[in-house]
Amino acid sequence: KKAAAKGSNLIYIFLVIFRKSVYMEIYDVVKQVGISGSMWEESIERHDVVREEFDGVCFYRVTKKVGELGKGAIVTQEGILFDFPRIARIMHLENGIRKAFTQPFYVEEKVDGYNIRVARIQGRVLAFSRGAYVCPFSTDRIVDFLDVKKIFDEHPGLIVCGEFAGPDNPYNIEYPPYVKEDIRFFAFDLMLLNKPHSIPVEEKYKLFDAYCMPTVRRFGQFLVSDILALKKVIKELDETGCEGIVIKPTHPAEDILKYVTLGSCLRDIHVTAPLMAEMMSEFFTHRIIRAAMFIQEHVNSLKSEVFAQLGEVMLKPVYESVTKAARGELIDERFLLRFREEENIQRMTDHLHRCKVKFEILSKNKEGAYWHVRFARRCYASYEILQRHLDGASHVD
Repeated sequence: KKAAAKGSNLIYIFLVIFRKSVYMEIYDVVKQVGISGSMWEESIERHDVVREEFDGVCFYRVTKKVGELGKGAIVTQEGILFDFPRIARIMHLENGIRKAFTQPFYVEEKVDGYNIRVARIQGRVLAFSRGAYVCPFSTDRIVDFLDVKKIFDEHPGLIVCGEFAGPDNPYNIEYPPYVKEDIRFFAFDLMLLNKPHSIPVEEKYKLFDAYCMPTVRRFGQFLVSDILALKKVIKELDETGCEGIVIKPTHPAEDILKYVTLGSCLRDIHVTAPLMAEMMSEFFTHRIIRAAMFIQEHVNSLKSEVFAQLGEVMLKPVYESVTKAARGELIDERFLLRFREEENIQRMTDHLHRCKVKFEILSKNKEGAYWHVRFARRCYASYEILQRHLDGASHVD
């Protein structure tokens, strides 16, 4: 018994020493951005910073701005993964370009999916979401698209920023027309640990090509005077059902911008309208204004089919939700995920529970190299709101 007690005490002492050493390493990391040890501890107490663990890898998730660390930043023993930069939107292409740029700029496709940052932390390659969670699904699948060993062996402090897109993903119902099934990964930026800005565009492209990384479409370099050529790019993207463009400057003093197509606005409304009862009205009004701005600049007239299309994408899904609620049927969204490793299925379900997503697993089967798991996301809030209205409840608006 004495030997067992002594062993337990030694383990406890080791854990205390280990935790202190980890804290000291974290203090050294955040000190680089002007955050003192006391400021860091206060941030943890306020839950502005949350300690997380994924499969034995420890890190800190920033949930509210702390000093130079914005929401979505990740702090690890190796260093800091800064948050994604917020990209300004322009709603008039020609005037927005003329106002923003004096120097050449690059144009890339804006792919409709969800953002991740891929980095190697404590020997593990992990995919972090915009909210600084490890996404178990993305972490499971990233090795299908990147030679992670070669990339991170040769560039250990590199962060690959990209978009997962396709019909079979857990977050975004929309996807590009050229991804017909499952998912694909499209890199769009590279960052470095402890650096808040992306690597310059030309250098980034060289690394993309050197490691054969799949990337978003690159349309090349433009000048402000090339606006007609840029409008042709937008026209082609709109006609083929793509989301839009991201405009990246060559001069560090100029800002990254984004611009979306008419079709993207209408598709956003269509896929979100079933949940209109619980959505902020600004989601829809902003997209209607974007659509009107696009038509005024690129078409210069309102055609009757646009009226019909807007009515259909907005009213039809709401009517279908009301009809379901009247029949007592829950509104749901169904999706299929393919996993390489079975253990990541449980990690993903735990992650969805933590994010307060209401869902049900419909089936789980091994098909070839992947586990196929079908989910149904249950939209209780919309159902309950519509049920109250159908039951005759009154409200003040």
